[in-house]
Formats: sequence, C-alpha cells, structure tokens
Amino acid sequence: MLPTSRVWLNILRLGLLASACGWGISFFFTFASWDAAADQLYNMGTHRVIPYDPMLDYWLKMASSAFGCIGIASALACARPAVFASLIHLLGPFHYIVGTTLVVAAAKNHLDPAIHTTFIADITFCFLTGTFIQLPLVRAKATARNAGIA
Repeated sequence: MLPTSRVWLNILRLGLLASACGWGISFFFTFASWDAAADQLYNMGTHRVIPYDPMLDYWLKMASSAFGCIGIASALACARPAVFASLIHLLGPFHYIVGTTLVVAAAKNHLDPAIHTTFIADITFCFLTGTFIQLPLVRAKATARNAGIA
C-alpha cells in the first residue's frame, strides 16, 4: 500500500530520488578508465594507489553497474510509484540491510573517519534513504488499518 496523502507521497518520492542519485552515481565506475576509477577511490580514502589488475577492474565494473541499476530502478519507482509498488516495498528494508552491513564492516575494519572519509556518508545515506522510503509506507499501512481498509 502506497501513501495517498500528497505530503507522504512526496516524502516517499524524495527517498526514491535520493536512492536513484546515490546508487546511480556508481555508473561513473562502470564507464571510467581504471586510472580515473583508482584515482577516485584514492580520493575517497584508500590512501594508496591501486595498481591495475584485470579482475579488480572487472569486479569494479560488475559491482558498479549493479549498483547503478538499483539507481535506475529507484528512478523508475520515483516516476511511477503505483506501477513499482512491489519494488518500493523492498527498497526500504534493502537500504537498512546495506546500512547495517556497512556499520559492521566499518567496525570490523577499524575505519577511521579522519582517514577513510566516505564511510560515514555511505552509512548515513543508507539509513536516511531507507527511512524516507519506509516511513511513508508504514504510515500508509497504519492509515489504511485505522480506516478498516487493510
């Protein structure tokens, strides 16, 4: 069930738009040369040059294209929420799962925000985006339940 209130629908769409942008930006790595991608990773906190490796380049392109496709799916859901309602219901929990995975990975790897500059932004993105998607859905379900619809 999607929200019917204009305000809650706009909040949902804001979350979907954030998801589209946050995941869609990954396409940079799909189409960038290895040198450009490695430079960007260095600037994001690897703090060492990553030498070219064909398998690393392959995996980076594979992962970034998959992440980018999540962005495309989120953009489509933002544009036509009624058509993609089932997908939207998966995107909220998806962001919480990814955010939780990143928290655990950051702790396990002892990431330091002073050195590794992007992981806090990634984690925040996941939880905020998940909340902007999930909260309107929870609200819509509660409204429908109170009205005797669901």
